[in-house]
Amino acid sequence: MIEQIAKLHVAALPHTNSSKRGVGHLSKLYKIVEKIGYIKVVKKDKKIVGAISGIGGVILTLVVSPEWQRKGVGKELVNKLIGKQWVYTEECSKGFYEKMGFEKILQIGKTIFLCRK
Repeated sequence: MIEQIAKLHVAALPHTNSSKRGVGHLSKLYKIVEKIGYIKVVKKDKKIVGAISGIGGVILTLVVSPEWQRKGVGKELVNKLIGKQWVYTEECSKGFYEKMGFEKILQIGKTIFLCRK
């Protein structure tokens, strides 16, 4: 499962530094998160099309297969979380999180911090 999520991460977010380091690097990171935090997935036709990971109330990653974006998979993933949540992201993802009930609490440069109670 971890390698599938790592491959999905590269496909969904090819511009990130983690993706540029490759599936092996991402697999190691996701294995660590799986041990100390959580990874939740959405499957369609027995294939993982989206994943969300985090530690405590902090979302670390949210990835959705490009062909499944804008079809409710991201919303389904965020709705699996309970309690207060924090996320840091860039401007391009801010609108999605605001639609999910997150509010901007701080911006440092291009990084935006949001919270959902």
